[in-house]
Amino acid sequence: MIPSTFSDYFKSLPENARQGVIAELTSMLMTENSETLKSLAEKKQTVCCPSCGGGKISGNGKHNGVQRYVCRGCKKYFRETTGSLTHNLKKSELLSKYMYNMLLGYSIKKCANQTGISIQTSFDWRHKIISSFNELRPRTFEGIVESDDIFFLESGKGNRELDRKSRSRGSKATKRGISNEQVAVVVTQDRNGNQELAVVKKGRISKNDLDKTLGSKLEKGAILCTDAHRSYTAFAKGKEIEHHKFIANKGQRIVNQVYHVQNVNNTAKRLRTWMRPYNGVATKYLQNYLNWFMVLEKIKNNSNRLKAFAACAMASSSTYEYWSSIAQSAII
Repeated sequence: MIPSTFSDYFKSLPENARQGVIAELTSMLMTENSETLKSLAEKKQTVCCPSCGGGKISGNGKHNGVQRYVCRGCKKYFRETTGSLTHNLKKSELLSKYMYNMLLGYSIKKCANQTGISIQTSFDWRHKIISSFNELRPRTFEGIVESDDIFFLESGKGNRELDRKSRSRGSKATKRGISNEQVAVVVTQDRNGNQELAVVKKGRISKNDLDKTLGSKLEKGAILCTDAHRSYTAFAKGKEIEHHKFIANKGQRIVNQVYHVQNVNNTAKRLRTWMRPYNGVATKYLQNYLNWFMVLEKIKNNSNRLKAFAACAMASSSTYEYWSSIAQSAII
């Protein structure tokens, strides 16, 4: 039987197997001339300067097998690994131990205690790792596509300048129904395994929101399956795509044994269960956790999960920049 979550899979391994896969994973993350980096470098079509974004660059030799560059615009030097997960990482010798605890599903505080680092460092490391998953969000959906919106209570956790009275942990919204106290997340997936969970806005989504979130991602000929909310109806009409609507409380479940929203509803249910132990994620970090869930969902049925996880973590060359921008941002 396949474990329901990545943490379940990892916990099911004997201790020597856990240590073995962590050693392999850490090696892939930390070794700059690893096969992971080589394959990623081969896939790069263009190289831009991480400082100014300029494309006028020149090669500047190699170090430990990793290509170095110099930007002809800002005159700064950088490498293929600049801006990646391990960029500016301190206490890197503890990364393998931290990854071990993180993959067990431990909280930030418990990961810190088990690893021997501060809670702030544990927080930063977790978000550097999951920030690297942002570029793995799918660019297109094709065939039969299911989509639904779910809502999380807006959270300003860690923000000392709230524009409202602070709430205690576990409290509920003060307004009934969907309001600007809740954050809309659009969950979309097709039958080919492409899946995205996107933070959209506070309150109820509109056709324009769906245009921005999904408009450029639906391939020609895609068939959309959703609930009967008018925003999806207007969006599908504007895109001129086939649209099947379902109202669960009226017993509308499946059409022609093909069209339904059961997959996306199951994903939303698993997401809520997975998010529960985190006791309310700050809204500005919510997209990071959604991306993390997306990656774990994608690799949980993979026979070589840890290599897949490492490949996901190393895929982004803008991890450091993305993580920094989130840390300094305000909520939606």
